[in-house]
Amino acid sequence: MKKTFLEKSRDAILNRYTELEKNFPVVMEEVSSRLSLCEENTALACKYLYVNMPYSDIGNYSLDIFMDYAENSVWLWENCEDVQKLPEEIFLNYVLYHRVNEEEIAPCRHFFREEIGNRMDSLHGKEAALEVNYWCAEEATYHCTDERTLSAISVYRRGNGRCGEESVFTVNAMRSVGIPARQVYAPRWSHCDDNHAWVEVWCDGTWYFLGACEPLPILNKGWFTNASSRAMMVHSRWFDTIESGEEKIGDEGMVTMLNELERYAQVKNISVKVQDMEGNPVSDADVFFEVLNYSEFVPVAEGKTDETGCASLTTGLGSLHIAVVKNGQYIDGFIDTRSEDVCLLTLGEKIESEAWMDMDMIAPVDTPVNTDMPTEEQTKIGNIRLEEAAAKRRQKTENWENPQRAAFLSKEDHKELRQKLLDVLSEKDQTDLLCDVLEEHFSYALPYYGTMDEAIFVSYILNPRVHDEVLMPYRKKILEMFSQKEQETFRKDPKKLWEAIDKKIQSCQKKERSSVITTPAGCLKMGTASPLSKKILFVAAARTLGIPARLNPSDGSMEYMEGEKFAAVLSEREKNCRLTLKAGDDTVWKYFQNWTIGKLTDGHFVTLHLEDQKWEKGTLTLELEAGKYRILTSNRLPNGNIFGNRYYLDIEAGEEKEAILVLRQANLEDMLENISIPEFELYTDEPSEDGEKIRASVLTEKGKHIFMFLEESREPTEHILNEMMEQKEAFAKLASSIFFVVRTKDALKDPNIARALAAFPGIQIYYDEFKDHIEMLGRRMYVDHEKLPLIIVTDGTLNGIYATSGYNVGTGDMLLRLM
Repeated sequence: MKKTFLEKSRDAILNRYTELEKNFPVVMEEVSSRLSLCEENTALACKYLYVNMPYSDIGNYSLDIFMDYAENSVWLWENCEDVQKLPEEIFLNYVLYHRVNEEEIAPCRHFFREEIGNRMDSLHGKEAALEVNYWCAEEATYHCTDERTLSAISVYRRGNGRCGEESVFTVNAMRSVGIPARQVYAPRWSHCDDNHAWVEVWCDGTWYFLGACEPLPILNKGWFTNASSRAMMVHSRWFDTIESGEEKIGDEGMVTMLNELERYAQVKNISVKVQDMEGNPVSDADVFFEVLNYSEFVPVAEGKTDETGCASLTTGLGSLHIAVVKNGQYIDGFIDTRSEDVCLLTLGEKIESEAWMDMDMIAPVDTPVNTDMPTEEQTKIGNIRLEEAAAKRRQKTENWENPQRAAFLSKEDHKELRQKLLDVLSEKDQTDLLCDVLEEHFSYALPYYGTMDEAIFVSYILNPRVHDEVLMPYRKKILEMFSQKEQETFRKDPKKLWEAIDKKIQSCQKKERSSVITTPAGCLKMGTASPLSKKILFVAAARTLGIPARLNPSDGSMEYMEGEKFAAVLSEREKNCRLTLKAGDDTVWKYFQNWTIGKLTDGHFVTLHLEDQKWEKGTLTLELEAGKYRILTSNRLPNGNIFGNRYYLDIEAGEEKEAILVLRQANLEDMLENISIPEFELYTDEPSEDGEKIRASVLTEKGKHIFMFLEESREPTEHILNEMMEQKEAFAKLASSIFFVVRTKDALKDPNIARALAAFPGIQIYYDEFKDHIEMLGRRMYVDHEKLPLIIVTDGTLNGIYATSGYNVGTGDMLLRLM
């Protein structure tokens, strides 16, 4: 009996699509007209996408884009037996659905399926997923970039992206050939200042994980396997309106966040109980479960209290900061889930102000639940395939440039100004910009050239980018939206422009996702947008009208140029008070490393972006809005734990206040790890000269030892060697416990290395190619493996207690203390 396409969901999809047509009759009229001419299954697939996408996608993109996703998925369903066997909700959400996270949407599915081609012949399930990931590695690799998320096809073209972009690319590649896939995220790690995204694939009725564009011979294995065991949360996203069957840990507008941690770490269930000052349970309070990362509290899950005042969460074994908000009231506390099950908070309790309060944030210990390992033969074959993939990728991407950029520059008029427009855009923008888009912005901005300072004109009139929105044309549409009289009114009083936008554009947060921005043209098309999208529209409209405008880089508030300064659009966002911070001691204060400050906004603290603010002679003066602020300082220890401090203060309009920052210090015993290092081998001579192998387990058998992977003639290596020479007598006593590891004998001719070996003749010399071992050891010890020297201290057989990498003042003293 022939199976009917989307049999279970058909009626619900059609009913919801009819509702969408009623809500947006003008926008949906053309879409519906075109779908009526499509093949039935393709039309139904498109309708599923439309009723489950954020309104921003309807505003930003045309039907043509979504047809790629629908047609390819229908083809898979009609031609692939494995796809037809999938549960309908898995097919809809993880094969058909167009969005992975917050990336730009562009056609890619049919193209990827054609590119992957016959390498999928006869492969199914796990083997098919592994093969697709090898194809992904041939096309893209990791590259640190800004926070805007590229489309999957842009990652393919430029050949790289950050982990979130690699996983967007890999998920789309998997879905293009009928393998259900999704992106999963550790929104912030607990043991280090970072986050990570990877991919899960649905095989044989369950989810398996893999590193995007980082293929290994088996599933449920990646460099992050151990790191994920230290997470307090790993989540995925669900865009459908039906229940997913997994633990819900919050909503972001129309997106549901799902808890996936149990597949990666040891977990337990905890509860937060909220009461009022009389001890009565507080229901319907917002509860934020937060980790301390980059010296700011970041929610990894959210919930609401029930009628008993309770909210629960499945999480890891470590510390969480709990923030509770209701009707503008705020209270916070902490829970160490290793020993505590319940956090009791009383809403209405006063928070101590203008006093430092300490806090210990404990990271879960390294306890991986995924322990499968590839065989030696699998690893050998896998390494060969990785080298082949890297060679193919380099050949594809070498000297690649976006031809659209060259096309824009090739125009004969205003060549210098065209270059300045490109210069104001980011490195990422250069790789996916479109000539026609830039041309629209350029031509409509040109009449204002010469009417103001050129730097102001380029950055705040000509510049098409406001935030992380997709770059699209909008100036013509904005001018068509307002009459000449209105335009003149807005130029005289830009605040009236915001009033008009605020009145014209509504917000429907349950149908949006705050991090998916509706472009300015999309806002005008839909008449609805998120609060952030509306602010971006104001700046875009102001620039279109020749009014220099921006979002304030510190707090995101709307501003326009008044005289020679930027002025706040909203009176409540005026910077009308001053806070002077003092360094207090010789601590080097680095924003988003050991301190931040946040303002209480809509019930929770929002971190300011002060990365570019400069301290002068131990002082930093901040011009702020009136309100309640929280300063956080944090000392991240080598074992991943944090010794932190927090400080609350209120500051009123016209007031000036001062605060002295305080960083908590740690004892040596607080800093040490106990991490089991996988076995590895070094050579007694250069590998090319048939040096014998010696196991690290043999070298670390008794007592403490120091491994130093050195990079000759580089300052960080020279620095640690100089520190050793400065304490020559102390290090001489330890020489027999120190292993210098270099690539070749030529490295030993480096003057600094030669001088150290002459001073410490007991140091043992070993050789390594600095390929697999460096990355494995760096990741295992939670330091940056891309920075040398890599220094690891062991205490007993393959037991790492301390590691550092790169340039770090005081490493010599630390090593002596440890030994």
